[in-house]
Amino acid sequence: MRLTDEQLRRLDEDGFLVLPGVFTPEEVDALRAEVPGMVAEQRPENPREAGKHTVRNILSLHRRNELYRRLVSHPRMLEPARQILGEDMYAQQVKINLKSGFDGGGFEWHTDFATHHNRDGVPRPLALNFHIHLDDVTEFNGPLMFVPGSHKREIALQRSVDGEKWELWTVPRDAVTSLVNELGMVSAKGPRGTLLIFGDNLLHVSTSNVSPWSRWIFSVIYNPCTNQATRDVPEMAHERDRQPLHALADGCLLQPVLPLAA
Repeated sequence: MRLTDEQLRRLDEDGFLVLPGVFTPEEVDALRAEVPGMVAEQRPENPREAGKHTVRNILSLHRRNELYRRLVSHPRMLEPARQILGEDMYAQQVKINLKSGFDGGGFEWHTDFATHHNRDGVPRPLALNFHIHLDDVTEFNGPLMFVPGSHKREIALQRSVDGEKWELWTVPRDAVTSLVNELGMVSAKGPRGTLLIFGDNLLHVSTSNVSPWSRWIFSVIYNPCTNQATRDVPEMAHERDRQPLHALADGCLLQPVLPLAA
């Protein structure tokens, strides 16, 4: 899959793209079917919502599940990522953010590069977030919200921690107010199978899920192999396998799946 010139222009101008219908209902059903088994596992890669037993994220799932290993190298994501970046890349982080109904917590205003640079030691803001909606994402269940064009601005930062007790660099409210008043806000809604692409410097936020419906979103961060982390952080935060990814066959998600070897 290749992005059109207009889509590339919009990504450069706005900092994000929302592309409905990239993955089929059959593919999404197959991906969703793998989730309950991973949620049930008791392991550090399943951090909980603060003060709750509800799982917040499933991390490093491509090392735990064969179907998600394939998804990381799916041509409908890897080929446009290579088109944008123009070089080999590795999977920096792979997760599903579950945002369970009623219990799914939000994320403060932040840019990803601030954390990738200050915590992980990533030199440049080149990484790309590729999300797949595994649920219908609506205004009710905590969609991501972006400030279009904010990736081209200098943004003030403050050090914080998130619900997983990891370092996180957030954006002060007065800086957010100024940018939103000038540039506006957009929510990244879309049905199951939507592909969402956004860059490392884009200002974004998401609220808690107050609806009864889940909001499962798969996320892989692609980072150029020439832009690797220089600090040692937990592998589930920044993967240590920095080998270039290579695209698999387009129908790989619907082929028979065997468990990954231990």
